[in-house]
Amino acid sequence: MSNTDAKIAVIVPYFQREAGLLRQCVQSVLDTRDGLSVRVLVVDDGSPHSAEEEIGDLQDGETVTIIHQDNAGPAAARNTGLDRVGDTPFVTFLDSDDQWTGPFLQDAVRALEQGYDLFVGDSQRGGVPSTRFHWGSSPADNIRHDQHRLVDAEQQLYEFVGDFLDLLVRRSNIISANTMAYRLERFADIRFPADLVHGEDRLFKLRLGARLQRVAFSPRVYADEGEGVNIFDKSGWDTEGYLGLTANYVALAHMILAEIPLNARQKAFVRRQLGKSRRGFLAGVLHQLRHRKPLDWSVVAKTFRNDPAGAMLVGPNILRLMADRLTNRGDRL
Repeated sequence: MSNTDAKIAVIVPYFQREAGLLRQCVQSVLDTRDGLSVRVLVVDDGSPHSAEEEIGDLQDGETVTIIHQDNAGPAAARNTGLDRVGDTPFVTFLDSDDQWTGPFLQDAVRALEQGYDLFVGDSQRGGVPSTRFHWGSSPADNIRHDQHRLVDAEQQLYEFVGDFLDLLVRRSNIISANTMAYRLERFADIRFPADLVHGEDRLFKLRLGARLQRVAFSPRVYADEGEGVNIFDKSGWDTEGYLGLTANYVALAHMILAEIPLNARQKAFVRRQLGKSRRGFLAGVLHQLRHRKPLDWSVVAKTFRNDPAGAMLVGPNILRLMADRLTNRGDRL
């Protein structure tokens, strides 16, 4: 099979310390393709368990290809995959600790061949009772299929009605990178921000959203999401990664405001997120100092250097954090 034969490329960024996950992931692609011509590009991002150890017997250079690079993070690995998809018209992603459980590839290709720019499906994360389409606390932040135009009842295909970018601004995690596929020719220049350690998926989805014209979706649950090396889930309050996490979200908010065309209401929403991230970062710094824990001053200096307004707001934000603590709305000091 040549590059031009494949209908859709599946990019799998791979870095795992646990054996067996990648094989499970790639096998789920092969098991659910149902005769569809697919290209699987596994980008080994300097993984401790090499991709060859996991799926060497599946690699044939056509359906399954392994690409190696020095460790640079999932964003850079996905970008490497995007640089290598060739003439494949459609592209999607699948994390190496996840697997498809339904006909995502067939439904995505069917929708994209009808002229839609983007196809999205629902997914389930272990330990979370609801699916991604329904994580939002407000009905406006969820996707309900009965509020959109039915395209194909048998295949449960719907056309999204409304402002999809606006939904992504408020809740970009409504879709997983594992259950979205798009028309490559329309967005061939869009890449993940490799300089972000956290939040790279959010900015990528907003970059797509800013240029989308037609979006199709299905309420089917297509994927089981694993844990793997998800830094976000392991960087909660009072952990080593917390400062890096909040610093990245400060940077992310600035990038969104500078790059994505937003209306006044959307800008106000992102600025509120920026304020929350600033206070979270400051709370982390103060917590480390108060409890005499190691503090990476280079992260502090870089964050304030890139966010001078945040540095000027240190005093007011400390007062707000203290007020929150006194009113039992926070214990982060």
